[in-house]
Amino acid sequence: MKVSPADWTAAIIGRLALNPATRLTLALDPDGLLLDETVLSVIQAQGIGVLTYEPERFAAFRYPYETDYRARWVDGEALRLLVRTASTEPNTFPYDLLLEVGGREEARSLALFAFFPRLAYPLLRELAQHDRAALSRLYTAYRAHLPSQRLGKQQTQRYLLEFVYGVIPEAIGDPVELVRYLLRRYRLGQTPSPSLDALLLEHWQARPTLAALPLAALLRDSGALYQLLAAAWPAYLAEQGFPVAAESNTLALTLFDDRDIQAYMDTLFLEGRLTPTRLREPTPVYGWVRAGVFFDQNDYDRERFTRLQAELAEALPVPTACYRAWLNFAPRWAEMLRLSDRVALSVDETARFTALHEAVEARFAVWLSDHYAPLATLPPIPTPALGHQVAELLAHQVRTGARERVALLVLDGLAWDQWLVLRDTLALKPETQDSLFAWLPTLTAISRQALLAGLPPYAFADTWQRTDAEARHWQSFWAGQGMPPAAVQYLRDPVPEAWQAALHDSRIRVLALVLTQVDAMLHGMRLGAAGLRQQVTQWAEQGPLNALLPALQTAGFAIWLTADHGNLEAVGIGAPQEGVLVETRGQRVRIYANEEFLRRAHEQVPHAVAWTPAGLPAGLHLLFAPGRAAFLRRGETALCHGGLALEEVIVPLVRF
Repeated sequence: MKVSPADWTAAIIGRLALNPATRLTLALDPDGLLLDETVLSVIQAQGIGVLTYEPERFAAFRYPYETDYRARWVDGEALRLLVRTASTEPNTFPYDLLLEVGGREEARSLALFAFFPRLAYPLLRELAQHDRAALSRLYTAYRAHLPSQRLGKQQTQRYLLEFVYGVIPEAIGDPVELVRYLLRRYRLGQTPSPSLDALLLEHWQARPTLAALPLAALLRDSGALYQLLAAAWPAYLAEQGFPVAAESNTLALTLFDDRDIQAYMDTLFLEGRLTPTRLREPTPVYGWVRAGVFFDQNDYDRERFTRLQAELAEALPVPTACYRAWLNFAPRWAEMLRLSDRVALSVDETARFTALHEAVEARFAVWLSDHYAPLATLPPIPTPALGHQVAELLAHQVRTGARERVALLVLDGLAWDQWLVLRDTLALKPETQDSLFAWLPTLTAISRQALLAGLPPYAFADTWQRTDAEARHWQSFWAGQGMPPAAVQYLRDPVPEAWQAALHDSRIRVLALVLTQVDAMLHGMRLGAAGLRQQVTQWAEQGPLNALLPALQTAGFAIWLTADHGNLEAVGIGAPQEGVLVETRGQRVRIYANEEFLRRAHEQVPHAVAWTPAGLPAGLHLLFAPGRAAFLRRGETALCHGGLALEEVIVPLVRF
């Protein structure tokens, strides 16, 4: 069945019935269909602005509506606006907006039941919340397999499992079939809603052949699946006669003879999700098994580097890709960067790798300029896309009772490749590993403040240039969630006594811990990205995380680890001479308070990128260094951040 997201997007746009002669359109959007970045991009490409109206945040809507639209309509400007609300009731909109469009009956309804009237609406809402990308597959399937009648809850669940996720519970009866399904599911990034997984779990726990497996964990997290495969792999090799030390494992005899699973295993080893097994002596190895064994580490690293480079060149997301494609690409690219430290590259190999690196950054920067603004509108549950949404994710965990105590651990400046070093050095086993876009520009005062404030940067226009308001912003966010001040704490580079006291204070339910050591390392690093990865290894072995992480878990905290931004090894192209005209003089970005100042600077460095991303305080104008360049003396290299590179913008979001 061919799935075209464009068909689903077109269906949503068609239901809006946008009229070029109509300046205001109202949409009832209870399921957040207009928060999809592709839908937003199509609407905005038509020159239509989009605002969300929330009755409880009346002023937040009224100010941009009055200043950016209504006042300009009065002046005769032909602006078009779409206002959405997460309600099914037209009277939710303010009276003057209803009057403008001609009455409540003119509000367009985008509720999912209007698109899929024969499926149970509560399950559709749950699907939209947990796997929004699945809606396009559902739209295609619904037209091809229209139910003959309205389906109840369990019938709808089975329909969604079969036609959206390609799984029939009864069709999976042994571990091989289960692992094959899970590998496909995680490779495609599918996240079925809890009720669908509950139905799968109910069926599979009743099967004796599957009941002994950790089914709940396998359905919840890819890490559990990879641990199961990692435990079985050496036993399989031993059974095949390879010289390895291994404990017996009953799964090993069945799993890895399956050709579909073999194909996935090759990729998992290649991308570093599974660790290969070392042979005790040189042994001929042929076929697919080669990816998972080695005797000579150098030879293995070189072959893996060559193959991974070829795979990533093919997998580079296209300009129209969904944001999730880049979030999935980032950790694979990070593995490539880390692997490059261990391979002695020839001149030609270095040139090919450099060319790929340039292509990655160029493609990502173009994509970012076209798709960045809609990221702020994406729902933070189940997984946030942009930095300020992490706080809302934690708040959701507390509100729903999923977690009694939550901790946000922010490692300032930690890029994805450094997280991989940290994880493996400490042998950490996180529950989930995801990715997150940092706020632009990727400067600490902006991106970390947004992370802790739970708000876009325009909401802290008075403090965007400094970091001393972070504790106040953290307290303010949680006060808005009804959390008493004594239950909230912020600690920056705390001594052990300070964080130990916080952990033992039973009143504290939400804790922010900011560690700035990685950022300090990168700004003082003279040995480039490889040197920083080596220093992160030493810090992991000697720093606070070895004691801090287990102590947080013992104290009952669920831990989310992330970064405010990453970093990039960049080469100087010269800096504009601007004197006092610049507000922030960064190595990767310059910020100006006057558009004329920006123009003068841009004339001096014409190949720089003059672009001011959405969400910043009014009156700021930005100039970014292009590609992997920096506003430094020509030819000078440095590790820095603030710009648009993949390594700076996409950071890890890890849960323990």
